[in-house]
Amino acid sequence: MAVQKQIAIVGNGPSRSLYTPFRGDVCLCNIPQIDVPYDYISMVDVKAFKYIKDNDRVFERPILTTEDTARQVKNYNLRTEIQPLFKEKLMNSAATAAYHFAQDYDVIWLYGCDALWSENVSSHQDEIIPRPSRAHNLHSRWREHWKKAWETNKTFVITCPNNTETVDYGKNVKWNKSKI
Repeated sequence: MAVQKQIAIVGNGPSRSLYTPFRGDVCLCNIPQIDVPYDYISMVDVKAFKYIKDNDRVFERPILTTEDTARQVKNYNLRTEIQPLFKEKLMNSAATAAYHFAQDYDVIWLYGCDALWSENVSSHQDEIIPRPSRAHNLHSRWREHWKKAWETNKTFVITCPNNTETVDYGKNVKWNKSKI
């Protein structure tokens, strides 16, 4: 039996704390604020790039983004490699990365994507990059964009707290209820 190629995408929702060391590649979203080994950063928000510029941050791994976002931040002269590999922005970094990585990975593990089962759209990014209040239906809008990732028919595993009421996204979307 062939070994399945796996990647973990660690978003910025409260449940990102459920991430455990992983046998596969790891992609963090936006400005990394957790201390875990990773292979990529997914960033589609110009505000996050401005934060890197204003705080002179440097990352050892490449930041993956869209061509449009890369163009917008071209003159920022960042000291971190930017790779405009994403063909399309699916509203947030985690969904965009999931859709992109579904091209090359068999299983995509999702952590810190709380809006997939709740109305909670809070983000650890808000602690360092202030944002206006979010729309009450943002979780629903995000879920609509995730459909494009689900339609790749790759296996997605959403890690959530043990007491989570799950949502049926289709046969290829599984739920991993944490025992923590």
